[in-house]
Amino acid sequence: MAEHGFGRTTCGCAACVACCKEQPGPLAPGDFERIAAYLGRAVADTLDLFWASPGAVVANSRTGRRWRVPTITPRLRAGRCVFLGSDDRCAVHPVAPFGCAYVDTHMASAEWAPRAQWLYAVIETDATYQAFRRMLTPATSWRPRTGEGGS
Repeated sequence: MAEHGFGRTTCGCAACVACCKEQPGPLAPGDFERIAAYLGRAVADTLDLFWASPGAVVANSRTGRRWRVPTITPRLRAGRCVFLGSDDRCAVHPVAPFGCAYVDTHMASAEWAPRAQWLYAVIETDATYQAFRRMLTPATSWRPRTGEGGS
C-alpha cells in the first residue's frame, strides 16, 4: 500500500504475535479486497473471516472532541486471529491488514501516531470500507488492548 507513505514493519516477536491473539489490527481501505485476492476467493466468500469491530476511540487535541471510528478486523477464533497459524506465523503476511503490517509493539508514539491518524481518517471517509463493514457480523469477543481504545 504505497499511497500512505509508511514503511512496513517486519517484527514477529512474541509481543507482536500476542496482538494476534488478543485483537488483530484493523484493515485499511483496500485491505479487504487484497486479502480476498491473495486467498484466491471472491470478497463475498471471505466475509466469515472478518468482523465489524467497535473500533478505536480517537480525539481531536485542539477541540477535545472524542469519537469512535468503527473498523474491520480479522475474527478471533479459538483465541487467535483467523490468519495466525499454529506456528504463530501469519497466513496472509504479504497482504496483512494495515494495523498488523504497519504498526508493531516496539514503535514509539511519534512513529505509530501518524499511522493511526492516517488510518482512522481514511476509514471514516471511505464509503466502500463502511459498506463492507455493514455486511459483517459484529465482533463478539472484542476487547480493547491495554491502554488503548481498541482497533
